[in-house]
Amino acid sequence: MSRRRWLVAVSVGMPMVAVVVLAVEAGLARQGEMLTGAPPELDTSVGEGPEPSLVVVWLGDSTAAGVGASRAAAALPIQVARGLDRPVDVSVLARSGATVADVVDCQLPAIAELSPDVVFVSVGANDVTHLTSRADFERAYRRLVAGLPESAEVVLLGVPDMGAIPRLAQPLRAVAGFRGRQLDDVVGEVAADTGSAYVDIDGEAGPPFRRDPERFFAADRYHPSDAGYELWADAVLAVVRRSAMLER
Repeated sequence: MSRRRWLVAVSVGMPMVAVVVLAVEAGLARQGEMLTGAPPELDTSVGEGPEPSLVVVWLGDSTAAGVGASRAAAALPIQVARGLDRPVDVSVLARSGATVADVVDCQLPAIAELSPDVVFVSVGANDVTHLTSRADFERAYRRLVAGLPESAEVVLLGVPDMGAIPRLAQPLRAVAGFRGRQLDDVVGEVAADTGSAYVDIDGEAGPPFRRDPERFFAADRYHPSDAGYELWADAVLAVVRRSAMLER
């Protein structure tokens, strides 16, 4: 059996694999909390200038909530805000452990009152470890994007390279990587269908994470480090700068 066929078989079958993956995910969550502590407080204003403040909201999971960052300034939302070179009001609704269904149910209802100019979404890794099917992920992700304010620019961050995570032992790492790419394809498709901006986190940041995991992963060997989030921020800013959203 080829490696790809083996991965497909494992990713769609055998309940025992599901049990093992979920057990590992739960252990990772506990370990990550012990090593990194509570995520930093990220709701803040960043930057100066004559322009009116850009209202930015982040939805998603631990990557948008700052888990792994040593301080608020190193978290992804703040690094991105600083890179916009203008006044930015940052609100982070993201929560560690969130799946896309959690974002729809628990975060999306709170966004309307914030009147965002730009919404960033970073979610999918927990759907990989919770074995969310591609079809269920797509349905929930489309509901999420459809529920965002029509006046807001939308930036969708792809699913990161789950196959690069040192904390996951083989063969779980290979399975997670394969399933992560499946869900990342969904994010790209939704972005194309809805006119949202798509950030290829896997393609842009994945290779450095694989080459130098000690530098780009946090101490829990699961979440990005300060340097890892800088790579993500660079990828996000490159997409934002190519768009018209900075002309607000």
